[in-house]
Amino acid sequence: MKSFRRYFLAVMLVLTAYYSQGQNFYENYKPHLIYDSANVGDVSIHFYNNNFIKNNEYFGPYTEGITYIGSVIQPEVTWTCSENFSLSAGWYLRQYDGHNGFEKSMPVIRARYNFMPGAQLIFGQLDGQRQHGYIEPIYNEDNYFIKNPEYGIQILLNKARYSTDFFMDWETFLLPGEAHKEVITGGLLASFALNDLAENRGLSAHFQSIIHHFGGQVDILDTPMQTRANIAAGLTYVFLPDLNYLKRITLSSYFLQALELSPTNTISYKSGQAFHNTIGFENNWIKINSGWFHGEKFFAPMGDNLFQSISQFDTGYTNDIRDIITSKLLLNHQVTKGVDFGLRFESYFDIPRHWLDFSYGVNISVNAEVFKHTTKARLF
Repeated sequence: MKSFRRYFLAVMLVLTAYYSQGQNFYENYKPHLIYDSANVGDVSIHFYNNNFIKNNEYFGPYTEGITYIGSVIQPEVTWTCSENFSLSAGWYLRQYDGHNGFEKSMPVIRARYNFMPGAQLIFGQLDGQRQHGYIEPIYNEDNYFIKNPEYGIQILLNKARYSTDFFMDWETFLLPGEAHKEVITGGLLASFALNDLAENRGLSAHFQSIIHHFGGQVDILDTPMQTRANIAAGLTYVFLPDLNYLKRITLSSYFLQALELSPTNTISYKSGQAFHNTIGFENNWIKINSGWFHGEKFFAPMGDNLFQSISQFDTGYTNDIRDIITSKLLLNHQVTKGVDFGLRFESYFDIPRHWLDFSYGVNISVNAEVFKHTTKARLF
């Protein structure tokens, strides 16, 4: 096992030195729904499917290793009611290999209102999870495998130089007398570029915030209410060399803040901070990223536990200072239109402990419009 770990670490360091990136390594996990091209009266059926394996070889004291293997399927029907309003209804299914039946089966409903050019209001299933674009320390990529589709309200704004994403995800609804807590996650992301964002180059500023609430006024459990938040602000600079072997170089640097806002503090820290710096390269088929994370008393309710000062197993186990070197490799290939294949490796080297945790995975995703028909149905 030790020689295996050393081999992977050596490979990643060599690759990082050669390409030296901070792009989204889970782009092909996202459903791609096309609404702008729909005509009034169109009824379409969209099919999203993702088949995945992700093996987390984590053996440290901060989080557990687990293998996710299975499929997500979501068929849905969309009716374009008018030029600026559409309704969608479908079903979300998540199945783990070796698990009897579906681990998650639930209806999904979405109302999408384009209330002005470049601005959308969404009720129901949100354009959430990996579609938000959070950085890893404050939003765990593995939430995709264990949490429901985000459901609530969202406002999206996409303009030439700036974009915002404001959302509230009502994870768990609570009725009077029920023996559980209400769970709500909200957030705001904003980006501003010195040039057109669509060009995806040059200097841009980014703000990300997320707040997680665990409580409720009508629950019957005698446990403390919890409210915790993270804020991140940073700069990204993108070079476009336009070479055959190198299409993009990305530099990014973020400052992160952790805040304990609960009336009764149940963890060891009231606040914390961190820095997250990454550098990366990509071409048409490969993405490579390397980064350094430095945290001081850092915690994140929705973030990856590998970066935190508080153990997932025991909140009494803490380490004020965390220093981690990250390396990521993604090979991506479009099998055919709407079908993407991804192969990835990710490593996390804990500098003070001289310990390497890593994960690797494969996935094939399908985004397909399987039916479209124009009706004469109109709203009253």
